[in-house]
Amino acid sequence: MKETRPGSGNNPVLMLVNAETTGRTDLAANRSEQRLTDYAALKAELHADIVDRDTINAKRWSRLVRKFGGTSTALAAVAWTRRNRYKIFYSDAENNGLILALLFKLTFTKRPLFLIGHWVTPAKKIRLIKMLRLYKNFTTIFLHSSEQFKRVIDEKLIPANKVKMLPYQVDTEFWKPENAQPQPAGAEPYICAAGLEFRDYATLLEAIKNVPVKVKIGAASNWSKRKVNILSGQLPENVEVKSYNYRELRDLYAGSRFVVVPLVDVDFQAGITGILEAMAMGKSVIVSRSQGQGDTVIDRRKTTRTGSPLPTVGNLKEFFGDYVEDDNIGQTGFYVTPGDVGEMNRAITYLVNNPERADEMGRQGRKMVTSLMRVDQFAQRIRQVIEKETGIQLRTIRPAVKDEEKCEPSSLLS
Repeated sequence: MKETRPGSGNNPVLMLVNAETTGRTDLAANRSEQRLTDYAALKAELHADIVDRDTINAKRWSRLVRKFGGTSTALAAVAWTRRNRYKIFYSDAENNGLILALLFKLTFTKRPLFLIGHWVTPAKKIRLIKMLRLYKNFTTIFLHSSEQFKRVIDEKLIPANKVKMLPYQVDTEFWKPENAQPQPAGAEPYICAAGLEFRDYATLLEAIKNVPVKVKIGAASNWSKRKVNILSGQLPENVEVKSYNYRELRDLYAGSRFVVVPLVDVDFQAGITGILEAMAMGKSVIVSRSQGQGDTVIDRRKTTRTGSPLPTVGNLKEFFGDYVEDDNIGQTGFYVTPGDVGEMNRAITYLVNNPERADEMGRQGRKMVTSLMRVDQFAQRIRQVIEKETGIQLRTIRPAVKDEEKCEPSSLLS
């Protein structure tokens, strides 16, 4: 029997995923036990094939490309060799996608290419985009930070018709309070923080020195390669640092009074994964209001910044107004100035002393992410744009979605 090549008919889309996805791309039968990743949701929504780190490992030549050019270059190279087998290409990050766009440019390849842009404004990427006009070799870039969107448009890095704002995603079925293990009776109360990407744990440790509460920090990340700034020197007695797997992290969130996401001041959405996980778990959040992290948390206080303050109410309404009307979603947390120990201390102290207020903000946060930022919505919105831009109707393998959680229309991306 003749083997059907991937992309020759049934699967017109090839996805570049910078992860090892083997065994994790099928739709989870039990979402309370297995997290639905964005790439698994997209694979089903786009009926796509995947090239990933496992694909690179399968061939000697691609392992050599990775050795000398890095994983993103190797992923793009593998995808490029399959350019005649697929009609549409999708990349989960600009690092992979821009290199593939360059390969398309150099080889005069015309293929629709869609990519997620997490952080497109570092100088090296700006030079690459501007000098080589790589935007001519991709169809659409999805951004989930309004600061990134603003810079890309204002600095004319990419034509506006190629840029779409897209809310980020979280699996609200896995990250659900009811799915966590209950805390033992009489367990010591605590607050928590998690993640590594551009975290400012030094400020957090200073801010909690005189607060009578235990602090648990999950200093691990599947994506970040950055060193954490809390492991040198002696930790305070009320601070515990360890790594957690996803289920343990879910239990950590569930038992915490609220969650703190301390960030250094960068211009992209560092910390977004932890913020959305905490909100999905029904926890209020205290987040450093960095340049790039001002969209998600709804903080209805007047800003405490000096000089020219950045808005603290989030920018979701600007882009997705129908979902965050004033009478729909209440306050979900507090923004604090990056590096401001006193401001973070006051926010932590307030929520420690006002648990009912923290619980109410947590309920509002859960309400917001389930209405706007579910992983199935994320995948469906990307499919809608791909179909609109290419005119190709994709065959979809749909996960079960509860009646009260059906995806909203695609007007978010207009």
